[in-house]
Amino acid sequence: MNFVKRFAVVLAVLTLVSVAASAQTNGALTGTVTLGGSPLPGATITISSPALQGVRTTNSDVNGNYNLGALPPGDYTVKFDMESMQTVTKTVHLTLAGTSRADADMRLTAVAEAITVTATAPAVLETTEIQTNIGQALLQELPIARTLVGATTLAPGVNTNGPNGAVTINGAPSYETLFMVNGAVVNENLRGQPHNLFIEDAIQETTVLSGAVSAEYGRFTGGVVNAITKSGGNEFSGSFRDSLTNAKWTAINDQFFKVNGGTAPTRTNVTNKVYEGTLGGRIIRDRLWFFLAGRQAKVSSTGTLFRSNPQLAFVPVDDNKRYEGKLTGQITAKHTLIASYLDIKNPQTNNCFGNRCLEPSNIDISRELPNNFKTIHYNGILTNSLLVEGSYSKKYFAFKGSGGDFSDFAHGTWGFDGASGSGYYGAPIFCGFCTPEQRNNKLYGAKATYYLASKSFGTHNIVTGYDQWAEQRVANNFQSGSNFEVYTYGFAVKCGAPAGQTVTLANYTCFPHITSGDIIQYTPIPELTKGSNFRTDSVYVNDKWDLNNHVNFNLGLRYDKNDGKDSAGRKVANDSAVSPRLGVNYDVTGTGRYHLDASYSRYVSRIAETIGGAGSGAGNPAYIDFEYRGPDINADGTLNTVQAFTALNNYFLAQGGLNATDLVVGGGVPGLTTHINGSLKSPHVDESSVGFGSQLTKNAYFRADYIHRKWSDFYSQRRDLTTGKVTDSFGNKFDVAEVENSNQYTRKYDGIDMQGAYRPWQRVSFGASYTYSKLKGNVIAETGGSGPVTETASVYPQYKAFAQNNPIGYLLSDSRNRLRAWASYDLPTPIGTFNFSALQRFDSGTPFSIVGTIDDRQRLTSSNPSLVCKTCVVNPGYNTPPTSVNYYFSGRGALRYDDVTATDLALNYELHLSRVTLYVHPEALNVFNRQALIASDTTVLTARNSTCIQSTGANSGKRCQAFDPFTETPVQGVNYQLGSKFGKPRTASVGPNGGAGDYQLPRTYRVGFGLRF
Repeated sequence: MNFVKRFAVVLAVLTLVSVAASAQTNGALTGTVTLGGSPLPGATITISSPALQGVRTTNSDVNGNYNLGALPPGDYTVKFDMESMQTVTKTVHLTLAGTSRADADMRLTAVAEAITVTATAPAVLETTEIQTNIGQALLQELPIARTLVGATTLAPGVNTNGPNGAVTINGAPSYETLFMVNGAVVNENLRGQPHNLFIEDAIQETTVLSGAVSAEYGRFTGGVVNAITKSGGNEFSGSFRDSLTNAKWTAINDQFFKVNGGTAPTRTNVTNKVYEGTLGGRIIRDRLWFFLAGRQAKVSSTGTLFRSNPQLAFVPVDDNKRYEGKLTGQITAKHTLIASYLDIKNPQTNNCFGNRCLEPSNIDISRELPNNFKTIHYNGILTNSLLVEGSYSKKYFAFKGSGGDFSDFAHGTWGFDGASGSGYYGAPIFCGFCTPEQRNNKLYGAKATYYLASKSFGTHNIVTGYDQWAEQRVANNFQSGSNFEVYTYGFAVKCGAPAGQTVTLANYTCFPHITSGDIIQYTPIPELTKGSNFRTDSVYVNDKWDLNNHVNFNLGLRYDKNDGKDSAGRKVANDSAVSPRLGVNYDVTGTGRYHLDASYSRYVSRIAETIGGAGSGAGNPAYIDFEYRGPDINADGTLNTVQAFTALNNYFLAQGGLNATDLVVGGGVPGLTTHINGSLKSPHVDESSVGFGSQLTKNAYFRADYIHRKWSDFYSQRRDLTTGKVTDSFGNKFDVAEVENSNQYTRKYDGIDMQGAYRPWQRVSFGASYTYSKLKGNVIAETGGSGPVTETASVYPQYKAFAQNNPIGYLLSDSRNRLRAWASYDLPTPIGTFNFSALQRFDSGTPFSIVGTIDDRQRLTSSNPSLVCKTCVVNPGYNTPPTSVNYYFSGRGALRYDDVTATDLALNYELHLSRVTLYVHPEALNVFNRQALIASDTTVLTARNSTCIQSTGANSGKRCQAFDPFTETPVQGVNYQLGSKFGKPRTASVGPNGGAGDYQLPRTYRVGFGLRF
């Protein structure tokens, strides 16, 4: 009972102590000191490291255990001393956000004698957490991108098959992975993808937490990627690197042209260079260190004016400069303060929206994407048993000057070529002189760690804390500099040089033909944004409890409280959730050789900003469509865009301009048709896992974990007869939608994660990660363009009440097998050191479906009865019932793209000259030039498409027949047809590098060289 009282008092005190948000920038060291196998209390443990200012000392407790926390990652020397005992010295590597172990079995001696041992037990076996640590040395050797994402892909459970190749972890949507650098969250607000807030040579190591994650982490349902940069030291060190790439160093994907025909585009022979430099050292030995880093990449690519003839190229340039500064200082011997700042200056020239600019004036010649974060981290040792940490971080990102630079109609308006279905002309899209859009976040708080030991109850490592996370978005989405856009539908826009002139990029222009029925769209913002603010306040407690030398537990609990306001300042989230994190690890022999573990965890996400802001009109444009009813403008094609728009504006003003209500043919008001009633809840996932790990030999380990996950509280949109109706100021009638949470959907993941490493000799090492998994359900959750999206099965549910509208099956991110295996060999010679490395990659093909749209309304037309479903849904009273709904003609995910196999090779050559090492690092990716199809055209034609022709049956050659989705099974060739390009690469996917975007990256070469000291 005394122990229980002490435990309760400690928890209460620590909760009061914790007043700021923790940032996981440290590691921990633990171990057991024994004498003849029995616990040895009172031994002195002293640790030192180039990463540590000074030394740290503690003593073994009544159970012979010791714990040292808040330690910077790095290589440590651990010395065990006790009177009349031999001194034992071990070396161990501490990983970021991990717990490493160094044990010692002391011996009595009458002679001054020391025992030195190299400790090699990996931290991955010391905890129930499923984690992978990737150090910079490994990234420097392997033929892999030295980025945050590149490092993450070496971990099991990680895929890059989210939208646009985004990272997914153990079945979660890509926006549900938490990315951190130096304790700062670097996720972008809307789509949740990581900003590149790092300098490759400055990254010290990256840890991926993919399962059984401690209660210290929250606001995710996938995993946590945690990186830390270097911190200087007592000795001066630095580096310089130049990385070279060239579009011509990528092979032509001939398989694409075999399928689609045509010839590869001309590729510009431009070698892009990325310069990196680092410098670290001491200002005051063991008291104040500095670290500086910089990166400059001015990348030129090849852009082409859309539909230009002859093809006219322009050069988009991305000038990306990154700067990092970091100070690590000891206030006293027991109090440390670390401050870091990373700034990106990113001016861009010749940015073309959607790569569909019809003329040079539509290209945004200049914009900026500034991006930075700042962090402050404090840790203090109050006693050998009590540590406190506090930290603060803030990230800033903005779009500056993105869009047109003129406000008048002629020069500030863009047009859309509706007659040909694509292409923009006139001014650049959006407004370049309006208030910049900002997407920011901040995180602050503290945690405290307390070590508690008892003979009866073992040793406890208790962490408790509070953190506050907030993300803000300030955005007024002006569509153009003039607030006007023009949509031309009568004639396809013709572009070229003025009559009698030779075509060049400088004189290339468009000559839009404007006819009656074309649209002048006015897009004002009725209500400017107040800035959205989504905040999560959290408290947590986590106890890593070593009961004895066989059993240890992880007992954690996290409480998250949401407070969300949309861009109009309305509260849309006011909920809370509790997340238990429970785990047990059983050391079979008590020697650390074999481990069994099991866990149950709940992870609760943050409120996605795109969902939380769905009901707000603030900062979003309204639209009013004015129909042009005058005579043809520019029928002879002599007026360029500015001249044609001048004539169009003159007509518009003559009719009364914005007061010409008789010309209004449509309009819409933002925030009118979508509501959030009450409070949104954060989606969550329940995870259970069981695993086995083994220190196979002194230089080899293996771990395997089975993981099961099931998600709940999905974002959903409901529009039915109970959600209401609304009429806007233009007389348009709409059905109202409610955004809410729903559990009528399914998303489940089952996977086996394996990882291991083996170093049979000092110069040779092997490593691998493998995942076997299945991801099933009927939740899309996200798209590449929008990020998080709501599920829509409850939007007009009467029209979707058939099984094949939203069936359960394999989701787009499902990948059955995924392997990353690598090998490295060092060869020292008299002329330098060679390192040869290879990375073998294998990914099972991802799924796709045969899905098209059908019309299941009950209506008859004498002119075209084949278009309708005669026994389908009678409109029960909606204003705007759907004209089409999805139908899965196959099972969801029934088809698969090709498996992706690639072999990557790298050579590292180093020449050591005194304290300076020169190196060169050439790489060859996909050396055997495999050409797997990874995406394709998925067009499916139905009776809604005039080009759908029956190929079988009595009515072969006639238009495809409609069918009743509630009672009939459609027949291919009668009710639907696959598009002529179905399952084949899309023509538009060819890029300027000569490859095809629907295939894996062809053989590619790149090289880096530099020096280190």
